[in-house]
Amino acid sequence: MPFYKTKILNREISLEYEEKDETKIIESIKLINKKIDNKLQNPKYSNGKISDTILLSLLSIELQAELSEKLNIQKSTEINDAKNEEYLKSNLELKDKILKLQNEKKILEDEKLKLDQEFDEINKKVEGLIDIIKNSYYE
Repeated sequence: MPFYKTKILNREISLEYEEKDETKIIESIKLINKKIDNKLQNPKYSNGKISDTILLSLLSIELQAELSEKLNIQKSTEINDAKNEEYLKSNLELKDKILKLQNEKKILEDEKLKLDQEFDEINKKVEGLIDIIKNSYYE
């Protein structure tokens, strides 16, 4: 496995890593050094009253808090994605039901139209019979 040599708090360290993790290691060390530099810009950390160990501990806590926050966001995203998928599935089922009901409505409307036409025909026949009865009664 390859080694990566770098400095953190002016101390040289060597890290053994797998080649697939090289970019991740380098970016992480850059981030750590950047955060240390930012901390050292703050007078309460740069006046020599804080040890490197305490500074690294503070940085470790800060990075862990950021990681925890990102993990919580990821979990929330996964939960929201699962809910979204569930809502989409439910939505599709409801759309299918709507289509079925629209088809049933169309069938019922067609049947109603046929019944209305039959009723009109029957009504015309009844009126014709009434006219025949009236005419025969008055004759």
